[in-house]
Amino acid sequence: MNLAEKLNQYSREYWDFQDYRKEAPLVRYPAIMVAPMQECILREVINADRSIKNVLDPFVGSGTVLVEGQKLGLDVVGIDINPLAIMLTQVQLEGVPEDKIDRHNAELFARIVMLNGNVEHLNFTNVKKWFTDDVIASLSVIRQAIMGECDSRIRRFYWCCFAETVKKYSNTRTSTFKLHIKDEEHIASQIDDSIDFFKNHVIDQSKRYARADTCLSKHFLDCGDSKDILKEISSCSVDLICTSPPYGDNHTTVTYGQYSILPLLWIDPRDVDLWNPNILETFTAIDSLSLGGRVKRGDSKNYSKYVADISENKRKKITSFFEDYEAVFSQLARVLKPGKPMILTLGNRRVDNHEVVFDKFNDELAAKYGLEVDSTITRNIIGKRMPGKVSNLKDVGSVSSISTEYIKIYRKAK
Repeated sequence: MNLAEKLNQYSREYWDFQDYRKEAPLVRYPAIMVAPMQECILREVINADRSIKNVLDPFVGSGTVLVEGQKLGLDVVGIDINPLAIMLTQVQLEGVPEDKIDRHNAELFARIVMLNGNVEHLNFTNVKKWFTDDVIASLSVIRQAIMGECDSRIRRFYWCCFAETVKKYSNTRTSTFKLHIKDEEHIASQIDDSIDFFKNHVIDQSKRYARADTCLSKHFLDCGDSKDILKEISSCSVDLICTSPPYGDNHTTVTYGQYSILPLLWIDPRDVDLWNPNILETFTAIDSLSLGGRVKRGDSKNYSKYVADISENKRKKITSFFEDYEAVFSQLARVLKPGKPMILTLGNRRVDNHEVVFDKFNDELAAKYGLEVDSTITRNIIGKRMPGKVSNLKDVGSVSSISTEYIKIYRKAK
């Protein structure tokens, strides 16, 4: 039985994973993939082809593909433009040393007590807009205490726990992944118990990530632009590509740079992979450097059939994204071994209330770069954090957000 036949044995409802609820995560990164779905697909792919030994994810995000791939014994390779995504994924892949973590936690908490009231407050542009004075004081103490940790592996874990704390106690709304300020009444009513939250989060997540060793499989992570990093990978060297590409329509909905910038500004820059020296200079720098983040000027590829019904300004943004994405897709096709699969989890956005058929665009790219459609899975997105209605267009009203995902499985011609 081939892969397509095996996957077709599952019911349509199975792929919805309606009862799946992820336990409290290390960091509530946006648009986290459904772990059991990716595990199931990866397992079936491996069972159908026992020669698959490694998997590449060029858009790591929360790290789900690599974590599930590691559990199945694959060597994993990941790329992401967002330093927070890379740090989160690295911690999930390597865990924390089981024989050390309790002692290091106790030392960390002791440093917090010692430093409380004795630390200069961190300052950066608009820090008092996004955090109250008492929260700034508490976060500055936690930050200094983490910087006193000598074990880099444990320190990365603490930074991830800290990132979750920073987001929870910031003045940003949790209903959006862009930076939007809460109303004044909400900010004034917030109680600063950030130190207690951080300590409890460290204890809870320590139990989850404690490991006796890190020899599950090899892993390699690189922070930067996939368009550039993929060029350094040898042709026909990857057994399996599995990812959820950034199916955005503009630079503010792709890599969650605005979501990540506040935690990144609090983390010691010596522990952040600043692959671009300007990446933390502005709150939108990560998004601007991402696929389609900078609208191209002059000649570009013609994607008119995908954007014909969309306003000119937004059409340029989508075209810019499509052009960058095709550059990545062509590199993925090049590095994939002949006869091996590429698995993409994606959706179709609505722009100006018109569907941008990203699934069909990927089918076209696959045909162009020597891949064939092996199978397609359609699933309903259950319990997502993004609102069901987004935007509010004149003469149109609210526009539905993505409620359906497609898992496209392509195979490179032999």
